[in-house]
Amino acid sequence: MIKTQIIKEKNKPIAVIMDYKEYLKLKQNKEDKKDYYSALETKLKNKKWISHSQLKEKLEE
Repeated sequence: MIKTQIIKEKNKPIAVIMDYKEYLKLKQNKEDKKDYYSALETKLKNKKWISHSQLKEKLEE
């Protein structure tokens, strides 16, 4: 595993070198967080909910 390194210019961070697997994990976490907040927003907007079994019955009709 590559140790994360921060590249600085004039003592300010400008780039990061990191392990590719770690990058993929961070990217997945960002997507998961986005999906989570999207689901919360949808839940707040909808006042009427039906159960999974009720939905299946409705779709089979």
